[in-house]
Amino acid sequence: MAAYALVRSRRRRTLCLQINPSGAMRLLVPATTRQADIEAFLKAKAPWIERTLRRLNEAPRAPAFADGLSLRYLDETMRLRLDYRPGAPEVRRDGDLLCVAAADEGQARGALEFWYREASRHHALARIIHYAPLVGKAPKRIRIAGQKTRWGSCSPRGTISLNWRLMLVPADLFDYVIAHELCHLVAPHHRAPFWREMGRVMPDYEVRRLRLREIGTQLSL
Repeated sequence: MAAYALVRSRRRRTLCLQINPSGAMRLLVPATTRQADIEAFLKAKAPWIERTLRRLNEAPRAPAFADGLSLRYLDETMRLRLDYRPGAPEVRRDGDLLCVAAADEGQARGALEFWYREASRHHALARIIHYAPLVGKAPKRIRIAGQKTRWGSCSPRGTISLNWRLMLVPADLFDYVIAHELCHLVAPHHRAPFWREMGRVMPDYEVRRLRLREIGTQLSL
């Protein structure tokens, strides 16, 4: 069994294994979970772990951050146009070109991420306005983050956190995450009532869920 990080939480009710794109594994368990139960869970998950790690190893490596890089923007594709020069970083979209001016690669990456974060915030607000009436709940706050192991989360206080990298996946998968987190405002768990709510709001959620899981290993930014 590959190494994994064990995280115990008093708020958790079920065991959950996460594998990020780098292959690092994290096991989330209720605080009182016995070691024997952890080992049994991992044994049952072994085929899935093996398949996932093999898929990660076989996945194409992200292309170099360079002029001409292909960038996703929901259902669109843009080309990166880099201009290294002194001065404050600047990002500007010109048709299918995303022009980034910066002093070096580090600043260019930072400026590009900030641009995507702002774009994800605006898009998330629009989609929440669409889906919140279907769910019957709206978040108290929206937070854009850069989580390493998840696309989104919903806090007990009603804050929905979304990964800015959702702008790099098709729009219908962004919608899946929006609906998923909104449904957590109704059912703050992953038991049957939650999935029933997801099925009511988004009947094809299972297909979208699987596609999002697969595409997560192929992001290039």
